[in-house]
Amino acid sequence: MGEEEFIIALVGIVFGTGFTMFLFWNIFSIVKTWLNRKSGTSQGEINPQFFKALGDFKKSTERRIANLESIVAELEEEKIRIHENPNATGEIEIEEPEIRTSSKDDNNNNLRNMLNE
Repeated sequence: MGEEEFIIALVGIVFGTGFTMFLFWNIFSIVKTWLNRKSGTSQGEINPQFFKALGDFKKSTERRIANLESIVAELEEEKIRIHENPNATGEIEIEEPEIRTSSKDDNNNNLRNMLNE
């Protein structure tokens, strides 16, 4: 037997063994899955501890959201209180024409910034 024939035979043996092991492994997995399905111990069942942990997570998340909402509401109230001016009545005060034209440089500009602080 020549060297080339020996290499081809060795590769064939390795490939055949690997392929056979692959087939047996798949057949074994199918049979195992079939037996587990018949016995009722499926991997798809959810553990009751998972539901308990999920409920606890939901409660803690709702508690955190409520705390954050109260903090935001307090900040908004403080912002509104800061911007309110108790002295401002919401009315516009108009000066008499003599007061507006008291400057010597009139230039017919009757518009002024009237801020009462």
